[in-house]
Formats: sequence, C-alpha cells, structure tokens
Amino acid sequence: MFASSAALEQFGLPDIAGAVITSDGKVLGVGGRMWTPGFLTAFEPLAVVPHDVPAQPEPVAVLVVIASSAALVPVIAEFARTVVGSHDPSRIVVQTSTSLTAMKELVEGQLNTYSRGLVLGLLGLNGVAVALILFGLVMMRRKDFGRRRALGASRQLIVELLLTQTGALAATGVACGLAAATGSLLLSGDPLPGVEFCIALGVVAWSTTVVSALVPAIVASQRDPIHELRVP
Repeated sequence: MFASSAALEQFGLPDIAGAVITSDGKVLGVGGRMWTPGFLTAFEPLAVVPHDVPAQPEPVAVLVVIASSAALVPVIAEFARTVVGSHDPSRIVVQTSTSLTAMKELVEGQLNTYSRGLVLGLLGLNGVAVALILFGLVMMRRKDFGRRRALGASRQLIVELLLTQTGALAATGVACGLAAATGSLLLSGDPLPGVEFCIALGVVAWSTTVVSALVPAIVASQRDPIHELRVP
C-alpha cells in the first residue's frame, strides 16, 4: 500500500513503517509515501492499494478520467456518461475540476479582452495610415484634381473616384491578408478561425479603410480649379 502524507498522519505512521489492518482483516503493509496528483486531491487523505486485474467484472464506485486538454473536458464528461453502462443513469454523477473551469473562464475572458483591444487598435492604426496616405496623395495630385474640376467634374465625382480607388485597393489587400494569414496558420498547425469571423473581420477592415478615405476625398473635391491651374 502507498499512502499520501495526510493518510500516513491519519494512520499514525509518519515514518512510513508499519501496516494497516482493514475492516475485513487484511493486513496491508505500507510500501512508501506517494505524491498526490492534482486530480486526486479531492480524495485526500489518499491510500492506494495495488490490485490485480480481476477475472470477473467488479463494481466501480468512482472512475477518474484524465483529459489531455481543457477543451476536451466537456466532451469527455458527456462521453463518460454514455460508456459507464449503468442500468440507472440517474445514479451517475459527473464532476469536473472547478479550478480548471475557473481558470478556463479567466483565461478566455482575458484573451477576449486582449483580442478585442488588439483588433480595435489595429483598425484605428489602419484608418490613420490610410487618411495620412490619401492626404499626401491629394497634395501631390492637386493640379490633376484642379484640371478635372475645370473640365466639368463635380465634387461628388471626385469623392466617388477616390473612394472607388481606395475600396478596390482595400478589397485586394483584405483578400491577400486573409489568404496569407490562413496559409501561415495551416503551415504552423494552429487552429483556423471560423468563416464568419474571417468575413466579419474583412468587412470591418474594408469599411474602416473606405471611411478613413472620406475626409481626404472631400478635401480633394474642394480644390479651387482656378487656383490650382494658375501658372506662377
């Protein structure tokens, strides 16, 4: 028999020397102290008696199932209920680690907060970058916009022209970015996000880019053709 420190204290054998007599008269010698793993702490004080494989089926009071990851705990808990083979399913009680559940909820909450903040921050930086680039483009092509205005182009046409160009480039960038990210996740073996998430992220990124281009487009449409075409 092997016993934990708490069980040895209960037996009065702190020096790991002696034996224990069970209620049916069996004498069990203490073979050593055992370290109790985390998933068995609920059974403390714990004593383990080695047992040969029985020739006939024997009743089981408690069955401990170890999951390789926290994500498999709900699936294994449901599966264990179906394979126990009890004639009365109401007598089967499935318990999972409360500390594991609490830790999982804490980690998921922190990851959700971090991911939300990261996405919003990247979208904000993307909008600022697009606005600055288009402002520079407007200043470089101000005479071109002046010529268009002089030839009869309306302010609305200038705005639509810039927004159309920006939207087309943004759609190409979103498609290339999603393809590159998906390929990277496949090569690294990491789990892929859902299709709905990818579509939503692409739509939000495209919309942010187009909205950020609206102010530079309005500025370009307000250029005075006479001032821009004037030769110094």
